[in-house]
Amino acid sequence: MQVFHICWRILSEINHFLRFTWDKVRKKFLPQSLFARFVLIILIPLVVVQVIAFMMFYDYHWHLVGRRLANDVAGDIRVIAELYEAYPHTLQTKATLEVVASVLRLPSKFSRGRELRLADVPENTPIVMPLVTAVKSLGYPFIIQEHLSDDYVLVFLQLEKGVVSVTVPKRRFFSSSTYAFVVWMIGVSVLVFWISFLFMKNQVRSVTRLSVAANRFGMGRPVDSFKPEGATEVRRAGQAFMQMKERLSRYLSERTSMLAGVSHDLRTPLTRMKLQLSMMDDLEGRDDLLSDIDEMQRMLEGYLAFARGEGEEKSCMKEVSELLASIVEKQRRLGQKIDFHAEQKQNMLLRPDAFSRAISNVLNNANRYAKSACMTMSVRDGSVHIIVDDDGPGIPAEKHSDVFRAFYRLDESRNTQTGGVGLGLTVTRDIVLSHGGDIQLEESPMGGLRVHLQFPID
Repeated sequence: MQVFHICWRILSEINHFLRFTWDKVRKKFLPQSLFARFVLIILIPLVVVQVIAFMMFYDYHWHLVGRRLANDVAGDIRVIAELYEAYPHTLQTKATLEVVASVLRLPSKFSRGRELRLADVPENTPIVMPLVTAVKSLGYPFIIQEHLSDDYVLVFLQLEKGVVSVTVPKRRFFSSSTYAFVVWMIGVSVLVFWISFLFMKNQVRSVTRLSVAANRFGMGRPVDSFKPEGATEVRRAGQAFMQMKERLSRYLSERTSMLAGVSHDLRTPLTRMKLQLSMMDDLEGRDDLLSDIDEMQRMLEGYLAFARGEGEEKSCMKEVSELLASIVEKQRRLGQKIDFHAEQKQNMLLRPDAFSRAISNVLNNANRYAKSACMTMSVRDGSVHIIVDDDGPGIPAEKHSDVFRAFYRLDESRNTQTGGVGLGLTVTRDIVLSHGGDIQLEESPMGGLRVHLQFPID
């Protein structure tokens, strides 16, 4: 039992190692896009099939047919050699050889007293090797020269009284169908791959459109022109996305309507309470109650603004640096000391009011906790980068993620004199994410907090 347990552990470790290795190889070498993977799925089997087919053709056709053709040529050469050996001088032999040359298409010539220098045997190419093997079986010393012409080779046989040379056309022992087959195989492969490429491109296009629509919806942009298309599974995914979009839009609309009613219901009694208290001059603690009511109204306004989320505003093209300059100018009129620098102009599709509110919240935080601030705007890597630095006390690194939670405040006393209601950065992150961007908190070179906002241009 213990041996079985050990074997099972070993197999489990091997399986874990193989899966880990495969994941590493897949992530490093395999393409990441769906279209590239589709191409790879089609291309690899196609190449494997063609390689196997070519190897089988090479073995069973090229070698077999080439060997048989070479044997036939070697048989004809033997006939010519035996005729020269039997009747080397007679006119009848000469006439017979002329007939043989015309019928077999193998012109020949006999050199009396000549000897072959076998030490000078040239190297032969693979095309001629079947003929070399066949001539070798005749038993005569021989040399085959193939570099004198592209269409012919010369076969020299050493006979007893001289050397016979035979001019052999390459088409006699080499089948040109080999090239035709290779060209046909490559042509068909390219045609099949091109058809598959077009088909896959059309299928992937529907997936790409779905991802673009989902991205646009996540960035708060209209996607009314999107229509599910493509394969059945892709259409189902597109239909599910449209249903989800409708449900979310309906939910946001209902939430906004509900909160508008809550706003009206709560503001009315708070206003009445504030009015009654203002008429009670001699009431003890009157100023404290008025302060509490003002704080409740500010908290209510902040909560309603956060829940409403600027969802009704439409996106439009705006020049970012000009919009930022107007926001900075408003903050300066409120007494905030802030420097602004934009490296270049850049148009971007955004919701102006929501965008202004997000930037204003960041600047308000800097104004509340710092003496001065600096904002820069740059464009790189296809995104607009907005950085706000201040010289305030900053935020501890371990609390960077906490300050984005709704109603979270570093000052736990909930004193509105030392901070807001804890929704400024929450609203800012909500707006930034709805534009498809990102927000990060870092330590500022000025000693305080750095807020880094990034918005995609496309």
